[in-house]
Amino acid sequence: MQVSHQSNKKKFPNNRFSSWQFLIRDRLGIFALVLFIMGLVGLVIPVDTLRGIGGILFGTGLTVLISTWNNREQSAKEANLRRKTEIYGPLHAELQNLRDRLLESATDDLLRIEFRDTLRGIVKPCLQHIEIPEQTTPHLLEESPRLYCWPEYKTDYRSLDFSETSRQMLNQTYQFAMVYNNAVNAALDAFELLLAPYIKEAITCIQQSEDYKQWLKEHPNGIITNLSSLSPNDWFFRIYHALETPTVPMEMVWATSWLANISPGNYRPETLGWLLSGNPEMATCRIRRDCFSPGSGYPPPPLDWIRAILDAAWPEMEKHSTYRSVQILYKELYKQVSQAEKKLMDKLLYIQDTYEGGPPPL
Repeated sequence: MQVSHQSNKKKFPNNRFSSWQFLIRDRLGIFALVLFIMGLVGLVIPVDTLRGIGGILFGTGLTVLISTWNNREQSAKEANLRRKTEIYGPLHAELQNLRDRLLESATDDLLRIEFRDTLRGIVKPCLQHIEIPEQTTPHLLEESPRLYCWPEYKTDYRSLDFSETSRQMLNQTYQFAMVYNNAVNAALDAFELLLAPYIKEAITCIQQSEDYKQWLKEHPNGIITNLSSLSPNDWFFRIYHALETPTVPMEMVWATSWLANISPGNYRPETLGWLLSGNPEMATCRIRRDCFSPGSGYPPPPLDWIRAILDAAWPEMEKHSTYRSVQILYKELYKQVSQAEKKLMDKLLYIQDTYEGGPPPL
C-alpha cells in the first residue's frame, strides 16, 4: 500500500501550528515571547534609549525563542523516531501480517479483485485463529498471526504514545480478534455435531455392503497379513478397527479428527478453514491427506466417499448461524484491521518525511 508523501503532508496541516502551542504552556517560552514583544514595542518608540533597550530585549527574546523551538523540534524528532522503531513499527508489522493473511483467504470476490496484485494467486483456507495473549492457541499446521503488541502497550506508559481516538480504534481491533476466535470455535463445535450423523450413515452403508462382507471373509478378524500388496478395499480395516474399539462412537471420533484434532501431534487440520471458506472440495482433499495416518500403511478412504459425506452435510453447515457469523466477522475484522494498519502506515510515512529526509533513495 503506497501513499504519496505530498498527500501525507496535507493530512497533517496543523503540526507546525501545534508545535508553537508549547509557548503558552512552557514558562521559558512565555518569558521569551514577552521579551520579544517588549523589544518589538521598544523598537517602534522614537526614543533612542528605549530603542536600544528594545533592540536588546528583541534580540534576547528572539534567541531564546529560536533555541526553545530547536530544542522542542529535537525532542520531537527523538521521540518520534523512538516511536517508529519501538512502538509504531512492531505494531504495524503485526497488523499488516494479519491483514495480508485475511486477504489471502477472502471469500468476497470484489475484495479479491481489488487486491489481485497483492494476492499473487495465493489462496489459503479461512483463518482459524489469531494468536492473542488472553486466549489459548490451538496447535495448527500454519503459524497463526499474532496480536501481542497492543495488549502490552495499553497496560503501561506506551499507551500515551497514541491519541484517545487511536486507542479506541486499536481496542476495537483487539476485541474483534477475540470475538472472531470465539466464533470459529463455536463453528467447530457445531460442525462436529452436524458432521457426525452423516459419517455414521456412510459407515453403516459400508458395513451393509457386499464389498465389506466379502472383505471380512478374506480378512478374518480384520487382519491384513501382507501390507506390501494392499487392495483398494483394504481401507475397510480402518472401519473394522474403529468398530472393534467403541469407547467413543466412531462417528464422533472421526468428526473430531477431521475437524479439530489429529493424532499423533494433536494439531487441528485445515478442514474447518476450507469449510468456513465455502470450499468442501478442498476440505475433502485435506481430510484424505491429513486425517488418516499416512504412515500407518493402510490406505485412506476413497476421495469420493469422503466427498459424499461432506456434500450431504454441507447444506446444514452453510445454513448454520455459526457459519454466517464467521463470514460476517471475517469481513468486519478485515475492515477494522485495514483501518488500523493504514493509520499506522500514515504516521510512519509522516515520521519518514519529517525526520528522516523523505522516502529512501532505493
